[in-house]
Amino acid sequence: MSEENVERILRNIDAWNRCDRDAWLSDANPDWEFRTSGVFPGLKPVYRGQAGAIELWEAMREPWNRFQVDVERVEALEEDQVVCLVTFNVEGRDGLTTSRKWAYLMTFAGGVPIRTENFAEWTNALEAAGLSE
Repeated sequence: MSEENVERILRNIDAWNRCDRDAWLSDANPDWEFRTSGVFPGLKPVYRGQAGAIELWEAMREPWNRFQVDVERVEALEEDQVVCLVTFNVEGRDGLTTSRKWAYLMTFAGGVPIRTENFAEWTNALEAAGLSE
C-alpha cells in the first residue's frame, strides 16, 4: 500500500501544478484534515473535508499568478505515512518570483489520505517522520 500512497501524492501534486482543482479534490474525503504550518498569513490552522479543501485551494492560489510545487524527495515511512519534501516556486501578481522549501507528512487509512501536516522546514518534517536529511 505504501507505494500506492506515494503515487497518490505525486498525482495530487501534479493536479495542483496543472491547476486541475477537480483532480486535486479527488483525495479530499470527509475525514481528511489539512493542518497548516502557521507560516502563511490568512490561512486557518486546519481545513477539513471537501469544503475545507476548496477553501484551501482558493486561499493558496489567489495571491499568485503561478504556484508550482516541485518534489525533491518522497518516501513511504510505514504502511500509513509518507513524507514529501518539496519546493514551492511562485510568481506573485506583481510578477516577482520566489521559492521556499516545504514539507508534508501525510497519513493514510486504508489507502485514503486522512491527514496532511505541513512543515515550513524540511528538518522538522523529517524529525516528525523519524528520519534525517
